[in-house]
Amino acid sequence: MRIMMLKGFLVAALLLGTSLSHAKPLVLSSLKPLTLIAQEIAGTAADVDTLLPESASHHDYPLKVSDYSRLQKADLFVWIGPELESFLQKPVANLPATKILTAYDLPGLFWPDEASVSDDHHHAKDPHLWLDARNAVTVARAITEKLIKLDAPNTDLYRKNLQVFASKMHELDNRLLAQMKPASGVGFAVYHEGFAHFVSHYGLRQLDYITFTPEQKPGAKHMQQLRERLSKDGSCLFLEPYNNLQATRDLAQELHLRIGTLDALGTQSTKTYSQLLEQMATDFLTCLTNVRH
Repeated sequence: MRIMMLKGFLVAALLLGTSLSHAKPLVLSSLKPLTLIAQEIAGTAADVDTLLPESASHHDYPLKVSDYSRLQKADLFVWIGPELESFLQKPVANLPATKILTAYDLPGLFWPDEASVSDDHHHAKDPHLWLDARNAVTVARAITEKLIKLDAPNTDLYRKNLQVFASKMHELDNRLLAQMKPASGVGFAVYHEGFAHFVSHYGLRQLDYITFTPEQKPGAKHMQQLRERLSKDGSCLFLEPYNNLQATRDLAQELHLRIGTLDALGTQSTKTYSQLLEQMATDFLTCLTNVRH
């Protein structure tokens, strides 16, 4: 009797172990755009979640105790890297290397043409790399390989999802290249230097930025230079949802510039990665060509 019970326990334990090992992998990403890319690959086979709340600054965010435990629980953590999220450097260093995917270091990424990046900061590569559809495919490919290692039974599904996403991005990229042409010669400035991937790849004419990163206040000399460039050649000044300063609006009014808003992270209504890029194209075009698209 005792042996039978023991056998029963062993079978139950084995079954439990099997079901646990086939639990869905959990992918945690640092920001919404990375989540949107990961979701395309994961489909229903893996769970995908975002570490930072939507309105948080991806440059500087105080992690909560619950955030640390979410990092520990994740099977895969996807982030851009210390170049963008320096506040995550220490917590990420405590995770096993196999659990981390650092997008900034991936081979095969496309980087903005240095000539199109304004000012003296051109030695630093713009880490907002998801604003080029071709880079989204590179990131998606790396996520696919990681998920296959975590969840071999779903290999075919992940590979198929990658294929679908890659061809969708190829179409989107070609569409955007054509769509942005009417705006190519129109001068503008952005609030912070975070859009070089989109600007460079889609052939737009950025004259300057107000501040290099949102945490820095622009100096008087830089503001004078910005005024001169914009008064001569500028048509539009782009703000951001969380950096919507009155002083910037005053500057736009003073120089008779149209005001637009750009959101590199996607708004609450952004449900897919394609939508994020399509919305950015629309926001650029609406202001630069003064036509609603």
